Amino acid sequence: MKNGRAIMKLLTNERGVALITSLMFTVLALVISMSLLYMVTSGIRTSGAMKRYKTVLDAAYGGTEIMTKDLLVKALTYGTDSPGTFSSYVTGQMGSINPTFSTCFQERLDNPKIKWSSACAAVTGNPKESPDVSFTLTPVTGSPFTIYSKIVDTTEWRFVSFSSPATGGIPVLLNKVVTGNSERGSASGDNTKGGTVTQKKPEIPHYPYMYRIEIQGERQQNPTEKANITVQYAF
Repeated sequence: MKNGRAIMKLLTNERGVALITSLMFTVLALVISMSLLYMVTSGIRTSGAMKRYKTVLDAAYGGTEIMTKDLLVKALTYGTDSPGTFSSYVTGQMGSINPTFSTCFQERLDNPKIKWSSACAAVTGNPKESPDVSFTLTPVTGSPFTIYSKIVDTTEWRFVSFSSPATGGIPVLLNKVVTGNSERGSASGDNTKGGTVTQKKPEIPHYPYMYRIEIQGERQQNPTEKANITVQYAF
């Protein structure tokens, strides 16, 4: 009987329940706090990464503008007729960005890909590997950006046409190729068609070369901060 009463007292004893309950609430609060802290930290990290990417992406867009609207246009204008003029332009007008050029740059501008030399045709899609043009952009704050640019394809125009047959003859299928007749300026102020024939005005209609250009912007201090752009450009 005494043993039964002792067991009942042990079962109905509530001493220590408050401690266990408080420990459970403490653990729960700690888990919630850690989850909130993790979400806040992750949000800050993601926001910082997006801000850095947006900054380097803007630098890549700026490099694209310089490449397509300035360097490439001037190289097409002066490169064939007067390379020294182009060099003087780069030194005088673009010295602040310190551009460097590959030996394949002019060849890829002036010829379709099927006519590139073996060395220039062995091209990868990574603009940082043997770039045609690379230069530096200096921001207001922070370390500079390096812009790498490479022409990976130059396409000419191809048309399917038929020759005029003789009386009773069968038309002959022709695959007509038209090389780019970009409006280039020469030392005398004329324009050239395909870098060979000099004339006052380009032929009509105008069939430009189509260039596919890969561009990468990269933070010099941290190369993991980078952005890539693919450009389809006609001139």
